[in-house]
Amino acid sequence: MRKKLLPVLAFLALILMIGQPYESRAETEVEKIEKEIKRLQQQMNEVTQDKKQAEQDSKVLTAQREATKADVAALLAEISKAGEELVATQAKIDAAEEKLLATTAELEAAEKERAERDDLLKTRIRLIYTNGTVSYLDVLLSSTSFDDFLTRFNAMKLIMEQDKNVFEQSKEYEALVAEKKAQVESELANVKALYDEMAARKANLEQKEREKEVMIAKLDEQIEETEEISEEAEKALMEFGKKYSELLEKKEKIKTYYTGGKLAVPLKDSYRLSSPYGYRTHPVTGQKNKLHAGIDMAAPNGTSVYAAESGVVIVAQSWSGYGNTIIINHGGGLWTLYGHLKPGGILVEKGQTVKRGEKIGLVGKTGTATGYHLHFEVRKDGNPVNPAPYLE
Repeated sequence: MRKKLLPVLAFLALILMIGQPYESRAETEVEKIEKEIKRLQQQMNEVTQDKKQAEQDSKVLTAQREATKADVAALLAEISKAGEELVATQAKIDAAEEKLLATTAELEAAEKERAERDDLLKTRIRLIYTNGTVSYLDVLLSSTSFDDFLTRFNAMKLIMEQDKNVFEQSKEYEALVAEKKAQVESELANVKALYDEMAARKANLEQKEREKEVMIAKLDEQIEETEEISEEAEKALMEFGKKYSELLEKKEKIKTYYTGGKLAVPLKDSYRLSSPYGYRTHPVTGQKNKLHAGIDMAAPNGTSVYAAESGVVIVAQSWSGYGNTIIINHGGGLWTLYGHLKPGGILVEKGQTVKRGEKIGLVGKTGTATGYHLHFEVRKDGNPVNPAPYLE
């Protein structure tokens, strides 16, 4: 981008050189002036192209920046959502871990109970094996009556069956608890895997967001460079106007038309003041604290534009951000500028003398404009001043 500043700098250097005598003594003074004017115009055309390209680049870069900002906003929304999902998933992990602890404790209790029942059953079996059936017969035969015998026999039978049933139930319960624990472990593993996946997704989104922020910073830098080029080109335009005026004065084409007092309003039809002179946020580029060097007079497309004072036209061409532009030198260092004229809306030529109130152009919205209006400037010695005090 900064390479584009070279034509501007070369143009300014050319301005400093203008006025030095040519080596050819055969040329008349008028021919010298006309050559200088032609060279100035050629250089000015190059600067105009640079400014136009810079503003086109600025529009493209600004659109990219806004699109990237929208991407960042979307990413931040996704990151926020991912963060909320991670919190919810972590809560599920905590609940699953608590559930696992409970089932582990339950399984341990079941295993202990089964082991105790197993030991009891083994003890009874050992007693039978050691003492044999005689011991049980002794118990039964020592009965005092037949009823007592039946009671003892049934009691022994119930004890054995109960031991067996409790042991089987303990085994079943232990198996159920083991299955329940396996399910909880599987659930916990799945939730943890989901958490890891979501954490990786959130980290990826955050990385993308950081990359977008870097891109926005680069775009801001590039936009700033194009604005620098545009500002340099605008300064070059004013320097061109100054030098051109001086050359015309040498040819005695410019006299002092403005001797004080009010200028005529450049629009005779009704209009609306849509933007005054002063600092503002640029309505197209969004640049803050940008000097609006004139006033904007909103009017329908094709509305006639008139010269605010008599003078000589020093600029009558397309000028990038200004669009189709006319600058009139009124003498005494006072200029007026008429910008954003419609295509074909420049009705005068450079070097032409115009009278106060003469029709010179048509309202449009060429250049950097959001609607149909006339951008009107008053410049003193090339510097913008508030037009309001000058107008009737």
